[in-house]
Amino acid sequence: MTAFAYLKDKIMVLLLNGISLFFLSLYLLATASSSVTVLLISLIWVVVLVVYLYIDYRGRKKYFDQIEELMENLDQPYLVQEFLGNSWRLSDQLYKDILYRSNKAVIEQIYQLEDSQKEYREFIEGWIHEVKLPITGMRLASHNSKQAEDRRIEAYLTEMENLVEQALFYARSDQVYKDYLVVETDLKQVILKLVGKNKYLLIQNQMNVQIECDEISIMTDRKWLEFILTQILNNAIKYKKSDSGEIIFRAEPAGNSIRLTIRDAGIGIPPDEIGRIFEKGFTGSNGRERERSTGIGLYLCRKLCRKLEIQIGAESIPGKYTEIYFIFPKNSYLSKL
Repeated sequence: MTAFAYLKDKIMVLLLNGISLFFLSLYLLATASSSVTVLLISLIWVVVLVVYLYIDYRGRKKYFDQIEELMENLDQPYLVQEFLGNSWRLSDQLYKDILYRSNKAVIEQIYQLEDSQKEYREFIEGWIHEVKLPITGMRLASHNSKQAEDRRIEAYLTEMENLVEQALFYARSDQVYKDYLVVETDLKQVILKLVGKNKYLLIQNQMNVQIECDEISIMTDRKWLEFILTQILNNAIKYKKSDSGEIIFRAEPAGNSIRLTIRDAGIGIPPDEIGRIFEKGFTGSNGRERERSTGIGLYLCRKLCRKLEIQIGAESIPGKYTEIYFIFPKNSYLSKL
């Protein structure tokens, strides 16, 4: 609070004192008081007013500075009224009471919204699990058949199952800590399982897969990692060139970390869009042209990678390739135990 702002707030007090002093001086002069007496009374009046305003300004400035410091040090600033000291001023007490009731109403509303979101999330998770049952049944029904049409159906079922998984992981993405288990994971086995799960989808889209990965172990959650890599694989299929495509998985040590790169020989990403591909809802020019993008897959990848302490990035040359890379810290979780 500045002195100018304080005086501006006290403008009515200053005007009232100025008018009162003016009429008092007129009265004293009218009653034959000497000009020296009037001047002395006016000087005393002004001095007392200035001293009062100075003391009051210092007190109010100290009070609000303490509130500002308290706000900066609190992890949850909206609880500031709980830590405000008692004030003898009626206005401060009233403001504190109003602030308390207002924040209480907001917090109650937040709790209601959280309960509503929890119920919706639980409904979505339950619905997704129910939907996966008929998908699994149809997959089993077509799995033993050798007809090309059944293989095509199984590819569509794989794509559908990936979309259902995306919805499930999106619903759980804000509460990863409740559903993850960080263990030592064989990266090559994760990639092999991923390719095997999506083999019919890869065959239908004529995707050639290369895996350049030795026996490398990382500390992460296997299920969440499989989901993240599935999103990258789906994008490689979705944005392949018109004929066949290729995707290369390459893992190698990089200092105190493990670097996994997934490169596809697809249509690539324009340079002015590469920095936005992880934004929620961003589809880019490629997504708008092919009308198959939701802008959720890569957003979820980045969100989950942050929670799992995995670095993620992208490089691309339009018309040549797109490369998504992951950097896994070595035993980052074990070091925290």
